[in-house]
Amino acid sequence: MKTQVQPVPLTPTVAESETRIIKSAALVTFRFVRATINAAKTVPGIVSQAASDVRDAWEESSRPND
Repeated sequence: MKTQVQPVPLTPTVAESETRIIKSAALVTFRFVRATINAAKTVPGIVSQAASDVRDAWEESSRPND
């Protein structure tokens, strides 16, 4: 009787469809993070403009109304 040795994987292999789902989820997550970072870059400009507007309004409020 002849026996044949076959290796048995100790960890389950990931199916191709599972890797695509993981890749797609990671891609969506990374794009969301990049979009959030790019949106956050505009915040200093908006805050600066708001501070300027508040300062101008404060100065205009000290002038008497005609």
